[in-house]
Amino acid sequence: MAFGPIMRLKVGELEIELAPLGREDMERFISPGMNQASVSNYLSRRTGNTLEDEYEWFEKTRKESDSIIWGIFDITDGKRIVIGTTGITGLTNEPLKQATSGVLIFDRDYWGKGIATHIHKARTWYLFRQVGLVRIKSAVIHGNVASLKALETSGYSVVYTERNTTFGDGKLRHQDNLECLNPSLEAWRQWWGSDRPTKRSVETRKRTLAALKWAEEHVSLP
Repeated sequence: MAFGPIMRLKVGELEIELAPLGREDMERFISPGMNQASVSNYLSRRTGNTLEDEYEWFEKTRKESDSIIWGIFDITDGKRIVIGTTGITGLTNEPLKQATSGVLIFDRDYWGKGIATHIHKARTWYLFRQVGLVRIKSAVIHGNVASLKALETSGYSVVYTERNTTFGDGKLRHQDNLECLNPSLEAWRQWWGSDRPTKRSVETRKRTLAALKWAEEHVSLP
């Protein structure tokens, strides 16, 4: 289950593909990838990686049974460049089917183009409609405004803030922990049971439904 199937979508003029990674893609992860402080600043990482480290991560990831991972590729005009990765880890079926999500775009040339927001929508759509997850969790370190906005736009909401989870730029930083609930009636009832959904959850559900509707119309599974 380690790698997810191919999905394609457009972000402005860019054609983006989510697809399984190959060992040959690992070089881009370190050059010009995650060894840049500006990229790893919100990953709680303070060390650099070598190509051997990325090969080790690749071999470990492709064998995992509780993860679904995609490489993010720019395939505009026939090229094929890996620019990041996204997926879920910690997939569990008990007591509910849920997992933790993340996205990383390590090529700074692709920042600020709305790619992360569209990928969140595509991934959420696939995981809810094809895998049947009830809940997807995520987290954002304070200061990473773009990531928080991308998640909230895609139907996530902050559940609680965890204080002092990491240190960087000379200060302690907090972490917002978010969730996205499957808005289908069956999953919604399963999650809430006899409890009444909060007003904020009802409003967030509307954003989630809008995100899934967008993905239904714009994401293809070749």
